Amino acid sequence: MRCVSLPLALLLAAMTPRPATAEILLRWNQAGYAPDRPKSLVAMSDTDLAGQRWTIMRADFVGLAEPVRQGELGPSLVGTGDHTPLPFNHTADFSALSEPGLYHFIVASAPPAEFRIAAEPYAELLALPLQHLRLMRSGPDVVAPRQPSHLGDARAPVFVPAGDPAEGKWRTAAPARTVDVSGGWYDAGDQIKFTLNIAYTTYHLLFAYDLAPELHGRPTAGQPLPPLLAEARHGLAFLLRTFPDRDTFIIQVGDERDHEQPLRLPEHDALDGRRPALCALSRTHMAAAAAALARGARTFRELGFAAEARGYAQLAAALHARTHDADTIATAFERGKVNDFYRDPTEVDQRALAAAELFALTGERAYLDEAIALAPPPSPEVSWGNWHWLANYALAPHDPAARQRLLAETGAYARHAAGPGRPWGVPGGYVWGSLHRWIGAANAARLAARRCGAPADHDALFFGMLDYTLGRSNWGVSFLFSERLPNTVRHIYSPAYRLLGIFPTGALSEGAGDRATHAAMEKHFAANPADPLGRFDTAVAVFRDSAEDFMCQESTIGGQADAVLLLTLASAEAPALPR
Repeated sequence: MRCVSLPLALLLAAMTPRPATAEILLRWNQAGYAPDRPKSLVAMSDTDLAGQRWTIMRADFVGLAEPVRQGELGPSLVGTGDHTPLPFNHTADFSALSEPGLYHFIVASAPPAEFRIAAEPYAELLALPLQHLRLMRSGPDVVAPRQPSHLGDARAPVFVPAGDPAEGKWRTAAPARTVDVSGGWYDAGDQIKFTLNIAYTTYHLLFAYDLAPELHGRPTAGQPLPPLLAEARHGLAFLLRTFPDRDTFIIQVGDERDHEQPLRLPEHDALDGRRPALCALSRTHMAAAAAALARGARTFRELGFAAEARGYAQLAAALHARTHDADTIATAFERGKVNDFYRDPTEVDQRALAAAELFALTGERAYLDEAIALAPPPSPEVSWGNWHWLANYALAPHDPAARQRLLAETGAYARHAAGPGRPWGVPGGYVWGSLHRWIGAANAARLAARRCGAPADHDALFFGMLDYTLGRSNWGVSFLFSERLPNTVRHIYSPAYRLLGIFPTGALSEGAGDRATHAAMEKHFAANPADPLGRFDTAVAVFRDSAEDFMCQESTIGGQADAVLLLTLASAEAPALPR
């Protein structure tokens, strides 16, 4: 039993000189820290704490313990601003502390921050994002307590663009026909399936596995694959259905009518059997699917699944070849009444990555030459539509220009984190789904550092975003839903979880959004003006832990895959570079 004494900690805190009325809030990584990684904490306050002494005590020793570290808070990094609701924001660095154990950080009148140092503090979280993905499965292959859903997608009516694809309008194909698009994952709180996002998710799961197979477990009873690869296989199975014939490619299953339905589980959807398969020869979508399939072919071939790997490889090559034909279009999407559904106007990132993956799979130089010719410029962000870093990362060993583009993109994220992103180290501005994009940037920076020998600021960005995701933000909550963590978010925008009455373990919040967009969206959900987290909002950023708030609390499948890669990179002692 743990016995030290919190009263002693409070006594030490009381003996520390401090302003009588200061409000001090401590923010740290609730999951803990690996022994050899950077460790820091932020103290937010309405009073200047520069020069205040801090103390770290063991919290797992019997009896009274001596301080194990002491220090002094330096000047405030920033005042009230885009990321900070209070005027003083100080950091305390205790990276030199490496002995595993449970500790209390004590400063002035703040309640002690309890943190731990452990050999593998993030590996135990690795399975959680997969738990949410499994619940988002569509088709017959679902997990309890869900039931098989949208079996009617096996005969989905084909819709084609109505007029100019740039208008995002659709009509029934003539002559009428159906396609089998069962399986896949529902993207977010709705029940629509998007090929672009399923390809993004599948690719990232395979990438994470290739990075450190030993972290992702062994096959379980009755299952031939470890859980991560079983989930990736579920995505690959859907992608195999997206190209049923030379003139048909499925970019989306379901449409805006999904948003007009009452609250229901997918297995109780009145639209089942009538959900359209939106079909267009979109190079963006075909290349995204080809990249994931080619990666899957490599992974499963190396595991000895030769016939399965050949199926992935053949379709990847066929999709890639089809993108060269004159009757294809750059992209396609559905334009809804409120917003465009995943409109990605750029194709070069996915096309370059597909060619690079086919080169890695086959060794054929023509694929590499094409990938180099197509390679995208640095992107301003990482997202479901911005795969630029992945393409340049794949090409970096073969093309010095790709290496420079990768470093230019990730360097911009690192500079933002060290400058305008202080004190939390965020790599970009606030948008809808900020956290998922920032985690993507952190993953890109970590891998660029390893592949290209990038400056230390790349790893600082990575660990900063890892800490931010798990509690070191102005809101002080873990954005990864986990009841193992002391101050996790608790409310997800999801009919499935609400109707099933279960906690959304493993889902990843979208995090804070920009205030202007949030204000425009509030008419669609019941905002709670008394939300206790509201006091930590800023002039530009808003976060609400609300089951009504689809801007902050609607998990996406791409975000789940980003989280898997983040935790993999954080857990691997010396991650090998994926080929």
